[in-house]
Amino acid sequence: MAGEQKGLQTQELEDAKSKYFAIPINFYQPDEIISRDLYVFYQGQHFLYRPKNLIWNIEDFKRLQEFEVKSLFIRCEDAKEHHQFLETNLSKILDEPKIPGEEKAQILFETSTFVIEDIFSRPSSSENVKRSVGIVKNSLEYLRDKENFFEFMRFASEDFNEYTHAMQVAAYAITLARQCGMKSFNDLSAIGIGSLLHDFGKVKVDKKILNKPGPLTDEERREMQKHPEYGYEILHRQRSIPEMAEVIVLQHHERPQGTGYPYRLGADMMFSAKILSLVDCFDSLTSNRPYKAKMKGIEAIEYMQNEIASDYDQNLMIHFVRMLGRKS
Repeated sequence: MAGEQKGLQTQELEDAKSKYFAIPINFYQPDEIISRDLYVFYQGQHFLYRPKNLIWNIEDFKRLQEFEVKSLFIRCEDAKEHHQFLETNLSKILDEPKIPGEEKAQILFETSTFVIEDIFSRPSSSENVKRSVGIVKNSLEYLRDKENFFEFMRFASEDFNEYTHAMQVAAYAITLARQCGMKSFNDLSAIGIGSLLHDFGKVKVDKKILNKPGPLTDEERREMQKHPEYGYEILHRQRSIPEMAEVIVLQHHERPQGTGYPYRLGADMMFSAKILSLVDCFDSLTSNRPYKAKMKGIEAIEYMQNEIASDYDQNLMIHFVRMLGRKS
């Protein structure tokens, strides 16, 4: 009985610990009102450091530095509440110069991935889909500095996942569009949103097809190839994102030589869709898939320049290689 009681106490302690989530130590600045109770972690426990509704002051931060505290914590019911808190405060976090670049990149990557997963889990909610606009708005400003792009991509997943893939492709597409001279906020926003949601139509494709480890049958392939149209139809009906982003979703599997789908547009393919199709392919090739191991970056570039060169705009490819080389 004593052992059972001890086990229950241990479980309660672990459950309590799991409800605390880290936020940047520089989240609050002097004279700012604290919106959540703040905790510190010390000797295996979380202790209340400053309660909400008080004013944060410089002495609060100095004490944290004195004791070499690396993170503050807030109490949340679950990871979803924590991510919602970060999403709400994302612009504040990214704009704060005292928060290290690596920490900003990690928060942007993880929060964005959470938002995308939530959007895909509730595709009929137009209000939910609109959250993609906020993520792109924050990403555009953050990725204006090209070094931030490389910091962000350090968190890229090597194992293919629809949600991390969407965010990685968006970062590639925004950065490549800028590399090509695109400056319009509306155009950059459209390519960012379209990239985040480019595979949105897969919510209507049977999961058995999506997760099949081997080659698809002709019938399964035809169904898979409907996902750009499915995505466009859902998004166009909702009218929750820019029309240009909807068209980018529709065209992201078209090819310049007219070999793509669903309409074999060829030369009529939108320039932004050409950017998306290129980076979508690159990220897929450099990710582990159930049916194929990932390529190294240089191998993927060589494959796209030689084996499937007609599928992609090779002038864009030159810009992409320059972008990956950290040189403008």
